[in-house]
Amino acid sequence: MTGGGRPAFAEVDRLDPVLDDPAKTYPVFVRMEEQLFRKAGEYEAFCKTNKKLRSELRDWVLETLQSKSNASWEQIEGMIGELQKEGSLKNVKRYWIVNGFACLATGKACRRLAESDLVSFVYLQRIQSAPLHARPVRALQNQERFKSVYQSVIQEWKDDSAELFSAEGLTIPWNVKRVKGDLAWAEGTTGSGVTIALMDTGMMVSSSLVRALWRNRKEELNGKDDDGNGYVDDLFGYDFNRQFWYALGDGPAITHGSMCAGIMVGRPLNKLKMVTGIAPRARVMALRGMGHLKAYEYALRNGADILSMSYMWPGRELGNFRGIYRLAHEHLAAGGIVSVGGAGNFGPGSRRAAQPAGKQIALPKDIPCVIAAAGILKDGTRPGFSSAGPCYWEDVKFYGDYPKSRPLTKPDVTGCIGGYPVWGRPGLARNPRTRYKLISDEGRSMGLIEGPKGNSFSGPHAGGVAALMLSANPDLNAWEVKALMEQTCKDLGDKGKDPEFGAGLLDALAAVQAAKALQKKAD
Repeated sequence: MTGGGRPAFAEVDRLDPVLDDPAKTYPVFVRMEEQLFRKAGEYEAFCKTNKKLRSELRDWVLETLQSKSNASWEQIEGMIGELQKEGSLKNVKRYWIVNGFACLATGKACRRLAESDLVSFVYLQRIQSAPLHARPVRALQNQERFKSVYQSVIQEWKDDSAELFSAEGLTIPWNVKRVKGDLAWAEGTTGSGVTIALMDTGMMVSSSLVRALWRNRKEELNGKDDDGNGYVDDLFGYDFNRQFWYALGDGPAITHGSMCAGIMVGRPLNKLKMVTGIAPRARVMALRGMGHLKAYEYALRNGADILSMSYMWPGRELGNFRGIYRLAHEHLAAGGIVSVGGAGNFGPGSRRAAQPAGKQIALPKDIPCVIAAAGILKDGTRPGFSSAGPCYWEDVKFYGDYPKSRPLTKPDVTGCIGGYPVWGRPGLARNPRTRYKLISDEGRSMGLIEGPKGNSFSGPHAGGVAALMLSANPDLNAWEVKALMEQTCKDLGDKGKDPEFGAGLLDALAAVQAAKALQKKAD
């Protein structure tokens, strides 16, 4: 018997130890044996030996991941049906970015699954804010209003990717200049042809952001799934939280997605003719539902080049479940997606959520192939709330390559943490508690404000620089983008890559030049 009076399970190597009550129902993720990368080191070996260009590799990775998923499902579908019939398993949702499925299952059913040679591990789902098991779609109100917004966006949207971009006569914020984005533009590189998947709160319907939206050209606003991808009316992205097509519309109090999008791609279509975007010809795919693996699949299948993530799970004991996200991001990287995000605001100077050393940079920014960006202020100093490394990967199933004796150095790079114009609601500046400054009121309850600070805004600097690099050399693989970005940073703090600044301050000009040089070498 266990301490709680339950009959104890004999240890099963493929079963998360916490799934120990045979009668209790758990939210679980079942990882199948067949994966592109099964354990630590296989992704890194793949990067060293791969000879394919990024565009070629994406097609191969997509086909490989989906074929592995289909083959595994055909083999285990019978067992799933039996467990469903007896009522010990329900709400099954399949995935291919990690070959497996999420479900609700009793401890007894989990054990049966773990005993199958088709299964590599059964995990307790540790992140309930990003549930993986199927949920019923909730009826949403005001759908006609949402359609009206999209109709106005469709009228305003245009494809400006072929238009020449000139900085002459434009206002350029100090943060864009600090990372030398404007100097990269002078080299003829502005982000054209690159799509950034933004996993955040949405985007305001501002001209400077609307023109930057990615558009699914195979879809119409007609209540139908025109392209057959499983998502109705996904013109500009999708809301995976609500399982609904409307992905824009930042709220009146939280304009986080608009702020981050503007740092990466903001056009100068405003009263001040201010270009806030580091890559002002790149496009943004709006994905709501932070951490949803279906959003990862959507980004890869629909041609995203970069994934900008505005989420992190600090102070949470995630156990073996961390491995699901590491594998997902390694598969994304193999398929050509560069994942970026802020390193976090959990340093000792944090007023709300300080974390101890070694736990300030959390999932998914603690994953080796993900680019985590710390930040500096305008005067070049590092605020005390900025998260520092290192990060550890030990006691995680399939991963133990970064123990405390040999930690992973994070963050990877440094951007600008705040204090420059970003897209937000004018009301945020009028609230005396925010201490924000209204720079330009653009109408329609939106404008440029100055003042917000946080490493959420450092991450988009890395996303913008990555977009410039891929615009200069579309054949770069994701790991090459990360390596070149770090190699071209301006060193800060201790010499070399350190746990406060990573490789140093981003240098868009040097990164673009390095990307172009690698292209010439390949030619």
